[in-house]
Amino acid sequence: MLRAKGFRSLSEVDVPLGPLTVLVGANGSGKTNVLGVLRFLASTVRFDLAAAIDAAGGYLYVLRQDGRGPSSRVVLGVHGIVTTHASVGAPDEYELKFYQSTSDQLIREESFVWKRTPGQGRRLTVKGTKVEFGADDMDEGDRETRQLANRQTTGLATLPDWSDEEGGEGIRLLADFLSGIRILEPDMQAARRPSRIIPGPLADDASNLASALHNLSLSEPDSFAILANEVRACLPGLDAIEFELLGGSSRAVMVVLRERGVRMPIELADASFGTVRLLALLTALHEPNQPPFTAIEEADHGLHPYALDLLVERLRAASEHTQMLVTTHAPTFVNRLRPPELVVCDRDPATGASKIPAIHSHEIARREKRSEYGLGELWFAGALGGVPN
Repeated sequence: MLRAKGFRSLSEVDVPLGPLTVLVGANGSGKTNVLGVLRFLASTVRFDLAAAIDAAGGYLYVLRQDGRGPSSRVVLGVHGIVTTHASVGAPDEYELKFYQSTSDQLIREESFVWKRTPGQGRRLTVKGTKVEFGADDMDEGDRETRQLANRQTTGLATLPDWSDEEGGEGIRLLADFLSGIRILEPDMQAARRPSRIIPGPLADDASNLASALHNLSLSEPDSFAILANEVRACLPGLDAIEFELLGGSSRAVMVVLRERGVRMPIELADASFGTVRLLALLTALHEPNQPPFTAIEEADHGLHPYALDLLVERLRAASEHTQMLVTTHAPTFVNRLRPPELVVCDRDPATGASKIPAIHSHEIARREKRSEYGLGELWFAGALGGVPN
């Protein structure tokens, strides 16, 4: 679960996250802001809180704004199974609060609850430069204390160096989870170009698509063969995906598409928008060593409706290795989902606050069962909320 209070349009939301979660809703309902929370949390671990705020546009841009003015503080949190001894009944909990004092000083507090052993849980809190840690049920004054050097650097960015006995393993696992969040936003112009041959996965902007796809063909030939078959199923006439190595001061590779009945190969620079985007998405979803969490905004963008069956099944398959969160505006995409995979986003017309979820998944399942329509048609008709009034 992802929790946000006072962050942009997210006045107070608890977003349920399963293996595959798809956010739907009207423009401005808060879907992008949910992805923004993930990006923000990842930045606080990779860099620090001040850098994350700057990257998000500045403190006032981060705050929830309504008719009464900005919110007084931001609260972000995640609940889930990340560390070794966590469970559904005893999940890991991380919460980050921050606000600006009257003297414009950035104040932040952190809390992390996890199980270091199968028995009692541990609680760690950070306020300013003071760190307190001990058993979850221990009185605050009885916990051990440490000092941080910088009051604006988050605990998750500095405390993973602690020993396992002190709880460093749990902190490292959570920090690795958050810092490893991948938000895939393919840049179609960059993705079309040849790229230097460098080991590594697809970049978040897919600017190294040619290299990543080439790497996949060499390191995971079976996965590459499946990917090629999936692309052929969506692109009538496609015969093969091939590569041309380019010389120069640094080796580079270019993707070319062979089509039946066409003598000359088609360079990726000349392929359609949907073809390039499909290749980028499938490359990311087929790669080994997946990150712990992957988010994709408008996953169906540019794709023909006939490709959506394949995309949904590929997302489900990938969700066995990386937790997936995607957004969409396409009823044809939503039609292929199951009720637990769908989260409807709406907005309160009086306050502008996002309502996520706008309807419980059990109620979605009940309405689908009573209807002869698919989830996409029910949502588009307004039966599930999340559409413009």
